[in-house]
Amino acid sequence: MKTLVAYFTIKGRTEEALEFYEECFNGKTTFVQRFSETPYQVSDIYKNKIAHAEFKAENIHFYISDGFEKEDVNYGNGIGMTINFDNPVEHKSVFEKLKVDGNITSDFFETTIETNLVCVLDKFGIHWYLNYIKV
Repeated sequence: MKTLVAYFTIKGRTEEALEFYEECFNGKTTFVQRFSETPYQVSDIYKNKIAHAEFKAENIHFYISDGFEKEDVNYGNGIGMTINFDNPVEHKSVFEKLKVDGNITSDFFETTIETNLVCVLDKFGIHWYLNYIKV
């Protein structure tokens, strides 16, 4: 069996992002490793930054990092995360949380008779496609 797990790089703001996603998805950070705990050579300022962390919520799992100190992160629109909901209240609740300080790229609309989609670019540059599938 194979599993695909997303890996986000949130340059310098990973700690803040983890707190935000814990609130949005009612999840938990299950692992954190700081650069000071790795063999990577970083400045004293960067030692407390997150080299690797793991986030889990119900049916949501991803890795996240502040990235390497001297590497830039280019945020783009080539990749997005889709979450399928079977509960319209949860769909709306997650949307309301993710949109804070972010941008709604596509407001709620029916893609088919069975689905309702809303798209958000969150404040950390992650694209979220929130899809409610009417059962």
